[in-house]
Amino acid sequence: MIFPFGGGGRPHWYPCRFQDLWSVDFVREACPEAAYMALLIRAEERLPARGADRPLLEFAALGGDFAGAASRLRSAAWPLAQGVGRLQRMAETLEVPEEYSTEFVMPYCDEPLDEEHWFHPQLPLRHVGLVLYRLLVCCPGGRAGGTVLHGDAALASLPPRAQRAAARFRSVEVVAVDASPQAWEVARYFLHLAGRYDRLADFTFFLHPDVFEHVNVRMLKSLLGSLRAGTLGRSGLGADSGSGWFQYLSLSHHYVTRPARMANPAQECGGLPGFHDLQRRLLGDAPEPGAEPGDFGFYCCSQFMVHRDRVLLRPREWYQRASEAVLWEHCTTSYMELLWHGIFNAGVLHDRKRQERPELPLFLRVDNFVEDNAAGAV
Repeated sequence: MIFPFGGGGRPHWYPCRFQDLWSVDFVREACPEAAYMALLIRAEERLPARGADRPLLEFAALGGDFAGAASRLRSAAWPLAQGVGRLQRMAETLEVPEEYSTEFVMPYCDEPLDEEHWFHPQLPLRHVGLVLYRLLVCCPGGRAGGTVLHGDAALASLPPRAQRAAARFRSVEVVAVDASPQAWEVARYFLHLAGRYDRLADFTFFLHPDVFEHVNVRMLKSLLGSLRAGTLGRSGLGADSGSGWFQYLSLSHHYVTRPARMANPAQECGGLPGFHDLQRRLLGDAPEPGAEPGDFGFYCCSQFMVHRDRVLLRPREWYQRASEAVLWEHCTTSYMELLWHGIFNAGVLHDRKRQERPELPLFLRVDNFVEDNAAGAV
């Protein structure tokens, strides 16, 4: 059994044998230390979203069910006392909440937004604003580009199947965009960053309408829960917990290394500017430090969260030029999947996997159960 309480941020193995088929009750009876440890880890994972009550209640109940509970907490083989201490320190750090504003930004046409995850009772959306950049060709009533609808008018303008999900948000805006459908999401992301530059939310999530094909709903629930509780900025772990890790976070669970599209673009992209041309246009000529060209990993599909302070490191005019001066179509949009991390991280393209980053809170390191990995696939 592997647990993350070890020296140097590395996980350690602790002794306990299980049968091939076992239940929670079996673990409690056969190896109570493992049950204690699992509940402490679960409590630490859930604490930033204020969801640690249940595992801590179970932990307390175990103390009454097994003789020698105090001696187990002091066990040399199982770092239970260390786990309790970590929880206590984290609880003290998170005691005074901060206040965050949060928005979802989506490129939109007429997608139904009817996947069941939108209606999960534990997905906290009532503190989140929804901003849909809707292509003009999809808007009813001949609206002009740049028209913005708010509230009930925005909801009424959406297809009926999308209205129910949109109504779960704190607020809804629909912005009409006069752009080609071939521009995909990138132009609308940059349009939001330039147009809202002086009034960005603290945290902006850039997502597709099919977000749950790319993002683990468990991780999204934990992130939004921590934002609602006002704890995210102080929930990091380890020596780098104050490093600003929360100012940019890739959200997808599809991780790609050595992307083939850099050197071998798709046939339909052969006559267009290549990846390196776009990289130089947006990020300059600075080489990727310590890496061979193309030897890096990234989370695909342009789904990420960024803090306002990270956006403001570049002037508004930079985002305006990026929106208008590049011909955003299928090929350049596909290259941007590789560049978003560099845009908000000083040009560094490599995005370390979340579970390998000791500064992240535990819920961002363990909620990758459906992660897909590929080398040179796209």
